Amino acid sequence: MVFFPFQKITATTVTSANDYPSTLVAGESANHRLLFTTPSGINENETITVTFASEFETASLIEDDIDVSDDGNALTTASDCSGTEKASVTISGDVFTVTICSGDGGAITAGSEVQIDIGTSATGSGVGVNKITNPSSIGSYYISIAGTFGDTGSIILPIGSSDSISISATVPGGVSPSSGGSTPSDTTAPIISSVVVSGVTATSATILWTTSESSTSLIQYGLTSSFGSSSSFPYTYVTSHSQLLSGLQEGSTYYFLVKSTDVDGNTATSSTYTFSTTDETAPVISDIEIIDITTTSARVTWTTDEETESVLQYGLTDVYGQTSQDTSFETDHSMILTDLTSGATYHFVLQATDASGNIRSSADQTFLTDVDAVPSNISSLSVTSGDGSLSLSWTNPTDTDLAGIYAIICTDSFPSSSQDSDCTSVFDGLFTSYLISGLVNGTTYYLGLFAYDQAGQFASGALGSGIPSEPEEELPSEEPEEEPPEEDREEEPSEPEPSTPSEEEQPSEGSAGDTYICGDGICSLGETASFCPEDCSESEEISPEGEIDSALEEGDVQFFVADGTIALTATSSGVLTVLADRELLFRLPSEMLEKAVDHIEIEFDEERYLLALDTDSQDRSFYTASATTPQGIGEYTLLLTVFYLDGTTEVLSFSLDVEGFGYAFEVLDDEVLPLSEVKVTLFVLEDDYHVWDGSPYRQMNPQHTSSEGVYTWYVPSGTYYVRAEYEGYEIAQTSHFTTTNGLINIPIQMVILSSEEETVISLLEEASGFFVQTKDQITSIQDFVDQKLMVIRELPGVEEVAIISIPTLAVTASASLIVMSVAFDFLPFLQYLFLAPILFFWQRKRKGYGVVYNAISKTPIDLATVRLYQVESRDSTSIGKLVKTRVTDREGRYFFLVRPGFYKISLTKKGFVFPSTYLSSEIQDGDYLDLYHQEVIEVTETNAVITANIPADPSQEESLHKPARVRFLRTLRRIQYSLSASGVLLAILFAILRPTYFSAGMIAIQLIVYLFVRRLARPHKPINWGIVYNKQTGRPVGNVVAQVFEPKFNRLIETQVTDSKGRYAFLLGPNQYFIRFDKPGFEREEVRPIDFSKEKNSKDFALDVSLKTTQEKSEPRSISST
Repeated sequence: MVFFPFQKITATTVTSANDYPSTLVAGESANHRLLFTTPSGINENETITVTFASEFETASLIEDDIDVSDDGNALTTASDCSGTEKASVTISGDVFTVTICSGDGGAITAGSEVQIDIGTSATGSGVGVNKITNPSSIGSYYISIAGTFGDTGSIILPIGSSDSISISATVPGGVSPSSGGSTPSDTTAPIISSVVVSGVTATSATILWTTSESSTSLIQYGLTSSFGSSSSFPYTYVTSHSQLLSGLQEGSTYYFLVKSTDVDGNTATSSTYTFSTTDETAPVISDIEIIDITTTSARVTWTTDEETESVLQYGLTDVYGQTSQDTSFETDHSMILTDLTSGATYHFVLQATDASGNIRSSADQTFLTDVDAVPSNISSLSVTSGDGSLSLSWTNPTDTDLAGIYAIICTDSFPSSSQDSDCTSVFDGLFTSYLISGLVNGTTYYLGLFAYDQAGQFASGALGSGIPSEPEEELPSEEPEEEPPEEDREEEPSEPEPSTPSEEEQPSEGSAGDTYICGDGICSLGETASFCPEDCSESEEISPEGEIDSALEEGDVQFFVADGTIALTATSSGVLTVLADRELLFRLPSEMLEKAVDHIEIEFDEERYLLALDTDSQDRSFYTASATTPQGIGEYTLLLTVFYLDGTTEVLSFSLDVEGFGYAFEVLDDEVLPLSEVKVTLFVLEDDYHVWDGSPYRQMNPQHTSSEGVYTWYVPSGTYYVRAEYEGYEIAQTSHFTTTNGLINIPIQMVILSSEEETVISLLEEASGFFVQTKDQITSIQDFVDQKLMVIRELPGVEEVAIISIPTLAVTASASLIVMSVAFDFLPFLQYLFLAPILFFWQRKRKGYGVVYNAISKTPIDLATVRLYQVESRDSTSIGKLVKTRVTDREGRYFFLVRPGFYKISLTKKGFVFPSTYLSSEIQDGDYLDLYHQEVIEVTETNAVITANIPADPSQEESLHKPARVRFLRTLRRIQYSLSASGVLLAILFAILRPTYFSAGMIAIQLIVYLFVRRLARPHKPINWGIVYNKQTGRPVGNVVAQVFEPKFNRLIETQVTDSKGRYAFLLGPNQYFIRFDKPGFEREEVRPIDFSKEKNSKDFALDVSLKTTQEKSEPRSISST
């Protein structure tokens, strides 16, 4: 009785579809008569399927319970088409299938009305005995019509508690009785029955019902049970009612009831029913992404605007051929495609189907699987000569499918490939070092190391060479001859010593400034047979111009980065800009070479690699190699040498400009601190600015900075800008810029949002609580003083102020004394004048403290800023939230009183670097226990104290050790001492002008204060001075630069400049050192080794040193602790 059309692709909707059940009462058994008109017709062998909702009970039905008619003409039926019946009827669950048999004349023409009787009313071909039982629950239920004949439709049945509802008759105002003044003869309301919904579409539906007598038609409907809209025919009296509702919302549920009023004004109202308009809008597919691409798999993700099931067809062409299906109804979709071909372009299309059967297909999409590339070359190959042996060490590439390293050795020249027949196999395995023994001393050996993967693909190869040699005999040391007296030396003119090479190989400078080493077994560009016969024979000599006219040009060589996805171009002067410690791919098309090639090499940063012959997908051949760029920032010479079979060579020279990474940082107390986990996003201009897609270039965007705060991208040429975000910091954004060299490595400064005052207040509150706990150890006045001292020390710039604070204090006190004594009676003011120096008395001794100290000289570091950060967990890599700050005292001490949690410590001190690399692997350093290296500290007890010892390395920044800076600081110190003494001089002058006992007493007081403060402000003074003097004249030499170094890592620790008397002195802790003395016009003098490692405490070093003029030569001296 309700028709619900359902649109599908290529299908036509049946018309006038109705079902007339014998009852709509829930749980009752009913006969059904289905009527519909087919626009397409039903040919032989085509089927009609009638599907009842699963809530109907149809299990008892058999073929005799169903009849089929065409325009009122009954079609004979059977359970199959083996006889002469025109149609067969089969029943499977809730689905009835009617098949028009072939050759029996049962075809139904287009436009015919089809009638299907189900139940005991079926009497055409057999007598029906079973009925369909209605659902037991009240609601609306569907019957769908479909089949291979091509038409579709559906009918909705409102199952209720009764077939109709009757109400008492009422006479509305204005309606006259049937006879003048008499009571109406009819007081019974009409009976409403057979309420059905038919012809439901996305925006309309038809409501039908019947009444027991002629009456009007009224429908109230809406999206809720309160209705809100109505449709009526108040003056038409009929028994069969039909109302069309239009303008409805697609895919919505509507509530309705019907009313009918007879001519006597009696009104009947039905129950409330519901129906749903159809969903005819196909889903929208968006956000298609291809991620996690490997050589054999990929993941496809997408979203739909409604829940759908999905089908993904894919293949190597747009014909596809393979299918992956997901029957779950979802809005976020993901499918993994496996067993793909490496390096192939795949096509795919997505198909989404919603619950209403609406289908949407995407456009054809493509993606490229990763190529199973050959592994990268090894790097940092080192060859060390031994007695009859060569020791090799190297760094393996990071390829996940690396299987091993294959090494060969040759005696005539470098190998041309991993299969060079003139060479011998040395080893094959996954090593990072190897010792080759059984070699002949004095023979040059040429090595090739080739990394290979699990697929048996070999890298182009890294090259090295070495010459085994016997160890040199150690000659007994000779006592130096006694030098003649000064006067004797002056009589004999000194002769310059002959220039002889040292025991180590001496480097030579080429014409272009490149450095070559004669004796390394390699005939480098710039070496000749006459200049270095050890390396070059007449046949091997390479001239700067090359042995042939160069046919190659710099533009013939191609450079690629980002897994070969981005090409870099050298400048017209041959400069190629790259990032440090990144893979660089070299490629030289073979078509650029005019002669037969033996092999091709590239050389830079003391490393040498072979280029291997390869072909691309278009069968174009080229020579290629991959290598890791140098870790150090700067310019490197890159040479590409082609060795032809006829013995000639061609050389191309490039300059490799290696740049560092970009990084995010903050500035605290003039110190640059890196920030990790900063979200850095790159935007590109393409019509407008949007987030750059790095996936085609094997890169992530956005990135999060590493623990060192670094980030970087290789990008195609274009216009970009970078934005950085980090919780608790302002958003930082660069200006728009255009890049042509493919690098994005801009430093980005982050500015913290939190107020520093909050930290100071928190610190004061915490310090106050700590002082209360220790009040039995200190007076209340000292509490107040220590609090103020702590605040002053934590102010930015406190270190610079400390350099001049004590002399300024003395000068200010002296000037105040004179002014106030002239103006009025000074004695009452005297009790306040000199309270400031009390800060230096009775400093509180803390029993538990950590020490910040110089990792090399072992001396404490004062006025270092120590910050405590709280982090979320032990594994946290972020810097965390700043909770406390301390400044170390004169002895480098600090402490933190903390609650349970996880913490990190940072240290900033100008001239020092934290964490220490010198002691990075140590947990104990002499008397210093529990060394801290920026790991996470876990605190489990309440009111615990953190007192880790923190080593810091002296900075190697050149500006900190310039002699000019050392001289400037020494001059500043002299000015400070002069100013501090001026107070005493002013007091004496005042006493001369106004001589009194009081003014004389003030001189004494000023002198005592001056001497006392000077004593406190004066730094450690050595017991003895070392003196640098001219060895020829015996006179002290001023302005000599004296520098202390640590020999293990050759680190510069401290720089001094001798005064006019040639004096210097160093305070050195338990360690080994050497000292270098330099001055223009004099030979460099070194004192090494200086062994203080057995000392327990810091010790002065003061040794008299003589310098020879540049005509003389001095030998290094040594000293040990005794």
